[in-house]
Amino acid sequence: MNFKHFFLAAVSISALVLTACGTEDTSPQTPAPSSLASSPASPTPPQAPSSEPVAVPAPPPVTFECGDLAVYESGTALYSDGTVGYEAVCDTYVPPAEPVLQYCDYGGVAVYTDGSSSATDPACASAADPGSGASGYPYDPSQDRNGDGVVNGYERCGLACGEDPTSGEIQMQYGCEQGYITGPQCN
Repeated sequence: MNFKHFFLAAVSISALVLTACGTEDTSPQTPAPSSLASSPASPTPPQAPSSEPVAVPAPPPVTFECGDLAVYESGTALYSDGTVGYEAVCDTYVPPAEPVLQYCDYGGVAVYTDGSSSATDPACASAADPGSGASGYPYDPSQDRNGDGVVNGYERCGLACGEDPTSGEIQMQYGCEQGYITGPQCN
């Protein structure tokens, strides 16, 4: 048996020498436990299961931020876990204010302070029929040129009666000044 132990020792030493000479690693080598060792190995005692429960960290709370109104509808919440939903605090929609009537224009058209208009606003609806003279101008029978009971803008007397010029009189004056209207009307 001596020869057998001598042979195993020689093989182990030569393997260790060859391994040490063949590598460039300069870190310290820890010898691996040899299965050929003659000393009895002490068995590692098995781990006893712990009676304490393993503490699992609580997930972080889910938070949210309100979505940008240029991209999302009012009330949209973007949650920290990547989901999207509704939150009342994000609902900042304010309906536009109702338009306020500024005045009733000719023909019963309502003109509002925001610049919009409506031909169906009951505040400007006239109970008078169209032939009753309700054209927006005060009725003067002397200016009713066609006798229909309505004085339209083109029927007004204008400068001839000492009033503001009619739109036709302004257009005629401009045409005379530009030279494309000529004759006794321009004198």
